Parts: sequence; C-alpha cells; structure tokens
Amino acid sequence: MHHQGGGLTESGGGLTAKRLRKGLSGVGRRVLVGAASTGATSALWAIVRLIGHTALVTHAQWIVLLCAPAIVLGCVFLCTCWYLDLRWLLCAACLLGVLILQTLELDQQALHQHGRTEHVRVRQIQWSAGDGMDPGVPRYTVTVLDGPPLAPFEENGLMGWKWVVGGTYTVAVDPQGRAPLSRGSKPGPPVIQRSLQIPLGLGLAYALWRPASLLVRGQRVPPAGRFRARIESSSIRGIPARDER
Repeated sequence: MHHQGGGLTESGGGLTAKRLRKGLSGVGRRVLVGAASTGATSALWAIVRLIGHTALVTHAQWIVLLCAPAIVLGCVFLCTCWYLDLRWLLCAACLLGVLILQTLELDQQALHQHGRTEHVRVRQIQWSAGDGMDPGVPRYTVTVLDGPPLAPFEENGLMGWKWVVGGTYTVAVDPQGRAPLSRGSKPGPPVIQRSLQIPLGLGLAYALWRPASLLVRGQRVPPAGRFRARIESSSIRGIPARDER
C-alpha cells in the first residue's frame, strides 16, 4: 500500500508538472502572438502616417484618395482568401478611420504650429459645376483686413459655412500652404484626433490577432477553395466539418 501510494504521488506530481509546462507554453505563445499583432499594428500605423505626411508635405491630397480604396480592396482580397474571415473587414474599417483621423490631425497640427488668425470680407461667391443634384462647392474671393491677400479658396469641411457677400469672418491660415484654410481662429493641438486613434488601434490589433496566432504556430493557411471542398466532402460522408479556425 505504501508503494502504491508513493506511485500515485509520483504520478500526480508528473501530471502537475506536465500541466504547469503546458500552461507556461500557452502563456508564452499568447505573449508572442500579442507581440506579433502589436508589431503588425504599429507597422500599419506607421505606413498610414507616412501616407498622410507625404500628402501634407507635397500638397497632394490625391495620395490619400488613392490609398483609401487600395486599403479596402486589399483587405477584401485577404477576406476572401482567409476563409472569408470578417476580421479583415474590421481591419479595413480601422485603417480607413486611422487614415482619416491622421489626415485631420496633421492639418490641425500644421495650423496650430504655423498658422495665424486673419479676418476677411467676402467680395464674391462662385459655385463650382455640380452634377444636377448637388449645386457644387462655393468658391470665395475675399479681402483680407489684417494680413496679406489670399487667393480664392473653396469651402471645406462637413458643415456648410453659409457665408454671404459683404460679411466679415475669421479664418486660420497656414503661411506655408500645407494645411487648407480653416474657418475660425487658430486651433489648438489635435487632442481629439489623437485620442480617437487609440480604440481604432486596439481594434486593428484584435483583427490581426488570428493571423499572428497562425504565424507563431507555424501553420500554413490553405486556400479558401480547399477549405470549402473539405466541408462539402465531410457533409457528404455525414461527418461534421471541424472548424479549423
């Protein structure tokens, strides 16, 4: 009996050690997956930042307009190849949100650092050609009351300015010409734009968690067509398909 009790104790100790090693390996794998997803998120954030900064410096907003659909198409392509995983659609939404917020952040930061407040009087309002449903964008010709003259500029932003000829208004101008003219006084630092990027970054890290997990475990992702064929074969044989995700 004594020997049997000792054997059971040794067996129990072996099982405990095995479970401990398994738990430690699981924790280590999660740490690696977290580091990989965080690194991928940081890399994508830096790429989006570079896109926005390049568009600001070169005065080429078409770069942002070109990269936005490219991001969506790339994520949709990965979604169709990766078992139709909806995480890639979340990834696209987060990247688009970060791109928009960083564009607004860089514009406001440029006005905050280099901008000046001026008062203008509207001399003429012209409307760009619309498409029938939309009357177009108003283009203002103004007289600057307390600074150098300004070239005619178009209205920007989501809310209409509703300026009238002869009215006097306050605007913020970037002397370097990087950021577009903004209605109102010189803005403060872009705290709101930076804060809103935090939840989008967390959502992006969550979307990249599954690909990072497969990468750490060294598993190769088969094409979506092979996965569908396996499901159809299993259903024909009456065997429930196993979700490999």
